[in-house]
Amino acid sequence: MKTIQHITYPISEHTGCVCAVVKSILGLTRDIVKSIYLGMIQLLTWLAYVEREFPSSISLRARLDVIPRAPHHERHRLSLGRNTLIESLCVVCTWHGDVILEDGASIGIGSIVIGPVLIGEGSVCSQNCFISGQSHRYEDVSKNFLRQGVNTEQVVIGKNVWIGANSVILLGVKIGNNSVIGAGSTVVEDVPAYSVVAGNPAKIIKRYDSETKQWKRVRTYRPSDKIKPYSQLVD
Repeated sequence: MKTIQHITYPISEHTGCVCAVVKSILGLTRDIVKSIYLGMIQLLTWLAYVEREFPSSISLRARLDVIPRAPHHERHRLSLGRNTLIESLCVVCTWHGDVILEDGASIGIGSIVIGPVLIGEGSVCSQNCFISGQSHRYEDVSKNFLRQGVNTEQVVIGKNVWIGANSVILLGVKIGNNSVIGAGSTVVEDVPAYSVVAGNPAKIIKRYDSETKQWKRVRTYRPSDKIKPYSQLVD
């Protein structure tokens, strides 16, 4: 008498694998279509939506979010003066305010600039910096943060300012002429002209002495020492 052996095939496992492959293919297809769409948007932006003087340079690997792509986005300016530079892997967004680079200004590799932002003549933003004239609201914890809107206040960077790598400059900050932002600093308050700031939050560590023509270290700094209004910051 022969015994019939039943072989059980893991049908459910094969079905799960097929579903995973199908989802992966659909996801890849969506990513390809989205990349083509974004590429067309970037091309149109370069051709028709950027105000620029000659010579000026924008890396083909930079991302320019200028054309509004959602109902809450608005059309603002991306304006480049002569000899300006936006390097590779940068993201520049004008959905909530203008981004203006005056003559000779530059944005370093991997940096993010979200308007409203004004970068003054000859100022240099090093690698991987974050400069934003907007912040998301978060007061209502019952709502998703992305659904609460944004606050905006222009960031103004004066002339001949050096912004060290990995620095963060938040909305409303005004930086005076000929100042230096130390690498890795987080700037949340105005910076007077001819100052060096560093730290998180950034504090003044040096001031330029016009009499001795040297930078002098500041031993102590009080909030009352800050020069206001901004018209005095850029003198």
